[in-house]
Amino acid sequence: MMRLALLALLGAVAEAAAGVGDSATAPRAVPPTIVHIVADDLGWNDLGYTNGGKTHTPHINTAVQEGIELKSYYTYKVCSPSRASIMTGRYPWGVGYYDMTGTEAVPLDFDMLPAALKKHAGYETHAIGKWNLGHHTKQYTPTFRGFDSFLGYYMAALPDYWYHGSTQGCCSSNGGFCTDLSNSSGAMKADGVKGASNALNGTYDSEIFTSEAVRLIHDHATRMTKSQKALYLYVAFQSVHACSSTNLELQAPCDVIDEHYSHVQSDSYKAMGGMLTMLDFGVGNITAALNAVGHPYVLIFHSDNGGPPLEGATNAPLRYGKHTLWEGGIRVRSFVTGPLIPERRRGKTFAGLAHSSDWYLTIIEGIAKVSLSKADIMTTGPRAPDGVNLWPVLLSGKPGNASITYFPRWEVIHQVVNHYSKTQTKTPAAMTRIHQRPGSTAMTQYKLVLGEPGPSSKHNKIVEWPPSLPHPVPYGKSKGTRNMYPEEVHSKVGKCRSPAIDKSEQFFDPKAPQCKNGCLFDILADPSETKNLIKEAGLQKLVSDLTKRLKDAAATGPPWAEPFVDTLWHTLSQEICKKEATTGYLEPVRTSAPPSPPPHSLETTLVV
Repeated sequence: MMRLALLALLGAVAEAAAGVGDSATAPRAVPPTIVHIVADDLGWNDLGYTNGGKTHTPHINTAVQEGIELKSYYTYKVCSPSRASIMTGRYPWGVGYYDMTGTEAVPLDFDMLPAALKKHAGYETHAIGKWNLGHHTKQYTPTFRGFDSFLGYYMAALPDYWYHGSTQGCCSSNGGFCTDLSNSSGAMKADGVKGASNALNGTYDSEIFTSEAVRLIHDHATRMTKSQKALYLYVAFQSVHACSSTNLELQAPCDVIDEHYSHVQSDSYKAMGGMLTMLDFGVGNITAALNAVGHPYVLIFHSDNGGPPLEGATNAPLRYGKHTLWEGGIRVRSFVTGPLIPERRRGKTFAGLAHSSDWYLTIIEGIAKVSLSKADIMTTGPRAPDGVNLWPVLLSGKPGNASITYFPRWEVIHQVVNHYSKTQTKTPAAMTRIHQRPGSTAMTQYKLVLGEPGPSSKHNKIVEWPPSLPHPVPYGKSKGTRNMYPEEVHSKVGKCRSPAIDKSEQFFDPKAPQCKNGCLFDILADPSETKNLIKEAGLQKLVSDLTKRLKDAAATGPPWAEPFVDTLWHTLSQEICKKEATTGYLEPVRTSAPPSPPPHSLETTLVV
């Protein structure tokens, strides 16, 4: 049975099968509903269909069986850059996100995906959940970037799944509590940027976000015939990101843990399992609402980056995870599902390369069926899109793997190194390209990394979900807590919180390749990245070609996407801090501010 918190204060619909918006009266001219779900820190091995049912995710399992899974879908190693890529259709580094420092915001000269959908296809657009793309002035927040409404949080993570506190500002230092949960409405309306009801504290956040998604789906259906507007719904769950600012980072309702994870030994993995199941409940209820209203839809699902093993995620057979350029950090689960998927394509896979930047044109040109002219495309930003429209090939099932020319995307440039990137990150240049194996007609995917894939060479182990025990183990045996706060003692809903994985666990594999002098992997033959081919005689031209490609791409990289730095950054932060201490909410004070001047005296030598 699916779990759903029906919040009266959000006006959530009580029955997912209410049948509003009779499809018989909905005009066929209205484009399909697009629901875009982004999971946070989801590991390659975390879902039930990937780990032999060790985790309880039946609704996601079914969605994959009824849809198309993208088996070689790549993103960035950490969250904010990957979200910038999704929203702009460019590589993260192409937007100025060479890594994540916390001061980035997507430059205003990029039309984000919702703004382009509104402009070219007349879509109604709503954002729910995590933003993490700029909030120091209102013009960088969701309702100023193309969304009609936003119920969610600005920062990378919240400190608790039930209490939606701010991790920025004065409140924590003053011993108070402030909320990072906005309920903004009205495109480009400064007075519409405001905090959500404090009554939401105490409700698990995936239930808040799911309830709002269900409400919006049903509300749109009741207005669709008259408005003739289609719906784009961006749902960015916090699940399954660990909480910030606490030593009990993994949190889930106790009844979910007790029902589904009694045979897991560690409280950490019990809690992570509960978080995964709560994510699954969200997907299930959103899908039920879409099916109930009866309008054609496409549901897109993927993670923002690979899962972090130190926070309970598993990526086997891929190596390590988040914060690294190992496959476990940048290759993630992704699928599309819904009634627009042809019967013959359901339950199939797409093996070609795909990237987070591809959703921009896939959604606009593919699903929404907008024919963008070259001039239209160039107005979406100062740089041409790096993404491609994957929709035709997803629906057709082609290409085969006979020739590289049939693939809509034949390379992914994960990272470049230039004079901008070197000022704040040591992440090495890396890319993946489809190429013919030497002495063979077979095509494969070669990945070149010109340096250590992670910040620590010791974080390189392949981690899988732990085995189930033959006997149950009560939760709480390994430092997990139940209802730890005084106000929770008599709560009807048990709130379980557990520490993440012991930080003394290094996840070190001494047999893993060392990439200080570069690594080349045949990803299709060796997804676990066990054999470094960079010295292979038959591959030297490929290594040379890829190295040159990375150098050429680096020359096109813009400055860091940091509109506010130094004095201006601190001034805006202090303004937010003072307001937060007064109102109890994290919200920008100014609508806009002049950007900081560009940095000076940067070296000009491009390196890879």
